[in-house]
Amino acid sequence: MSDDKKSPAYNHTEIHHKIEASPKAPGIKAAFRFNHASSPWVRGISSGLSSSLPILIGILFDHLQYGLIASIGGFTYLYTKDEPYAQRAVKLFLALLGITLCFTLGSLFADVAWMKTILFGVIGAVSVYVFGALKIPGPSAMFFVLSFAVSTSIPAPNLQAVFLHAGLVFLGGALSWCISMSGWLINPRGPETAAVAKAYRQLASFVGSLGTESFHAEQHKTVVELRAAETAMKQAKINRKKSSFAHRLFLLNQKAEGLFIFVMAAANDFNPAVSKKAQAVIETFASEMATLKKHKKIQDVREEIEELFIKEELRTLLLDVNDVLQMKEFKETEYIQFSQGSVKTRLKAAFHKRSYVLKNALRYGIIMIIAAAVAYTTNIPRSYWIPLTCAGVMLGATVRATVQRGIQRSVGTILGILIGTGILMLEPTGIVIALIVFVLQSTIEIVIVKNYALGTLFITPNALLIAESGHPDKAISYFTSARVIDIVIGSVIGVVGTVLVFKRASSLRLPYLLGDVIRKEGQFLEMLSTEQDEEKIKRERNKLQGELVNLRALYDNVIGEYSKTAVKLEGLWPAVVATQQLGYMLLASFEGYELSETEKRELKETFAQLAAAAEQKRAPKLSNVPTLKHYPIIQGEITALYESLQVEI
Repeated sequence: MSDDKKSPAYNHTEIHHKIEASPKAPGIKAAFRFNHASSPWVRGISSGLSSSLPILIGILFDHLQYGLIASIGGFTYLYTKDEPYAQRAVKLFLALLGITLCFTLGSLFADVAWMKTILFGVIGAVSVYVFGALKIPGPSAMFFVLSFAVSTSIPAPNLQAVFLHAGLVFLGGALSWCISMSGWLINPRGPETAAVAKAYRQLASFVGSLGTESFHAEQHKTVVELRAAETAMKQAKINRKKSSFAHRLFLLNQKAEGLFIFVMAAANDFNPAVSKKAQAVIETFASEMATLKKHKKIQDVREEIEELFIKEELRTLLLDVNDVLQMKEFKETEYIQFSQGSVKTRLKAAFHKRSYVLKNALRYGIIMIIAAAVAYTTNIPRSYWIPLTCAGVMLGATVRATVQRGIQRSVGTILGILIGTGILMLEPTGIVIALIVFVLQSTIEIVIVKNYALGTLFITPNALLIAESGHPDKAISYFTSARVIDIVIGSVIGVVGTVLVFKRASSLRLPYLLGDVIRKEGQFLEMLSTEQDEEKIKRERNKLQGELVNLRALYDNVIGEYSKTAVKLEGLWPAVVATQQLGYMLLASFEGYELSETEKRELKETFAQLAAAAEQKRAPKLSNVPTLKHYPIIQGEITALYESLQVEI
């Protein structure tokens, strides 16, 4: 790297280390706070159709019960997210098979209490493990558990009836698969285009935050969105040689990653005025990106880019993005691309004794078994609602979130019972049942993003209407009495089990993960100076970047715990921020300079001491940080990390 392209001199106070206050876990009041998320109308209506159309078809063929059973397969739609259609097709089909299998197992062992108890735990644990290891957003184990639970109460007098019911569930799920995939006919590249546009929108926020206290928070969000966009591109299975649009989308994603890396390396070039102008340019890119599907040119911002007082590499990248959107031809350039690895690799990587994902899955399965055991030792009708409620409560991301879900679930369900009682007293039949299910299911998806308690207000009457419409003689009395008891018991088991078993899980892991990441940063810096294999360096970049994202996620879990240890570990917040900042600056180091043996030895000792200090929650035993003449910014970041660890926890 020539001198004129080296990163700017390190400024310790101006840009990098204005650390915002540690994020705080929301209190109990947050359980009833409304989020400012936009209402997903398309998802809501599609979800309503997935659940109600099977019922309507059953009614048309004079088999309401068959339609109700098939509607359970409609819950497959709820595993739809914003992934590309190629990935969605596979994911939803596997979810469909899973829901059908769980329903079949429930029918087969409906009369075997001990087997049902074990299967509740196994289904819950396996689902949570797979969703956690693959980092799949969504309802996780919830609807696999639900399909199993409901099937245990649907009479299947013989094996033939079991497989008939399973086939109906599969057909209902297949219909929801078609509904979810229907968007492909209108805009086949919509999800990945939206993912790349979202990455640019977040990148603009990151550029606008340079020099402010929100810098590190925006930095973390940007990396998360870049990984999401990169994953979307890989999942989309784009063939750039056959589609000019796909090629442009690939280039835009590539340039977004390059922009982030170069902004990190040249952050000191941006004074507030330049930062805001660059932010406006990138926001223009993001807001206009949706027009790519129409093959239209967007607003040309070349003049605005030329006026920016920034390094030439950044100007070139911004001009490249502008040219891509203007449909101009140019050669692509290689930048760092983040990847997650194959499904098999990620499943294996999460299966070890120190794995948070594995422990979380086992904890979930064990508490589910306890809830099922309590359910089947009582005389409450349809007592499967106890483990079903427990399953929903325990899907909170943190201990505090689980407590909040317990409160939300209880309050929402009790109010939902009033709605359900009113519906059942009207004795709906035929098409009216299908219409009510459509309205309730659509409403759930539209309002649950605003508040979980508000969503549960409609979940309870909807689920019970589907499960109990075949029993009109006992539905009202069952609905108004047993459900309150079931939900309260299930919520209590979920909350108490999580608090007792899991209240310090993240707190115990944080110091060790922090130390491990610091140690890996030292190893990566040494690799930059010695390794010639570019593919190996890329792989290690991916691993380090993933660890940095996991570190922040774990800290967020820590502040969501109820323990004295968690409160004390908030003192590690500056060290977490400094470790992330050092890691991202290392990722921004495109070329490595050979380190002397003395520098290597001093660096190895420095990182060993910093890692040990983090793990032991004490100040590092160092007299000074080594001088790195070729890495002045990295030296400054190591110094910042050293200073952030001057605490005793």
